[in-house]
Amino acid sequence: MYAELEQASLSSEWNTWLKWVLTSVEKVEFSDAGSWTPLAALAKNCPAMRWLTRQIRRCNPVPPEQPREESLFYMLAAFCPDNSVLGYLIDTWQYYCRARNPRGVLSCARILWLVNRHGEYPHLNTLYNLIMGDVLREYRLYVAPADQRSGTAFLTGRDFHLLGKYLPDFRPFGFRERVLAAQNKTVGTMTGEELARACCMSETAFRRRFKQEFGEPVSEWLRRQRMARIERMLRDPAIPLWQVAEHSGFNMASTFSDFCRRNFGMPPGQMRKNFEKL
Repeated sequence: MYAELEQASLSSEWNTWLKWVLTSVEKVEFSDAGSWTPLAALAKNCPAMRWLTRQIRRCNPVPPEQPREESLFYMLAAFCPDNSVLGYLIDTWQYYCRARNPRGVLSCARILWLVNRHGEYPHLNTLYNLIMGDVLREYRLYVAPADQRSGTAFLTGRDFHLLGKYLPDFRPFGFRERVLAAQNKTVGTMTGEELARACCMSETAFRRRFKQEFGEPVSEWLRRQRMARIERMLRDPAIPLWQVAEHSGFNMASTFSDFCRRNFGMPPGQMRKNFEKL
């Protein structure tokens, strides 16, 4: 892309400015904030930045699948307060969301965090709010109960951990959130031991912390979660009873029926009939 930009600049007034840009981006180290200073200075030239983002859109009408050199131009654009340049940032983010591209999503969020860690670029608040909204929608999908999901999240737990670093208002994995995410992603049931392992904790420490956070033993909480899942599924007449039993961790119909009698006071077939009357 560098060669295409240089060629395009020959017929414009931005040839010298672009040479400074290309020299500066080659020296940028993401881990060294001091190396970003030249980009911030160059981005103050709003007419040149509008020209550059138009050329980038021309060179890459679709953002690359794996952002590399373009991520440096994205950082350069983030320093510019011009609305049309901000539009380039927003369009790139939205494309990666629509394409369900985790690498692109993380790249955009990371650059926003690097540039605006101290909040000195208020024009980026619009982009930040947009990113937060999209990430929260994806996170709700990620942690939704397995039997209530409307789709599959394209971001992983590791991705959300990173986004928690890049977005100060996004706190996805406190203890309670980790428990809910682990339990809700499971089709069937989990034991306390399995839940502790999913949360990367020893069983003893997990049970102690669980009691502090949830106010009840993990076994009782899991029982109530199982009951809630059974009730939700029995309310849907399209789900056959055998599937309700299977998704609730019962291998035998008799065992499932016994559980319902003990905890609901009636067998599952009767529960469904009662729900149909409501």
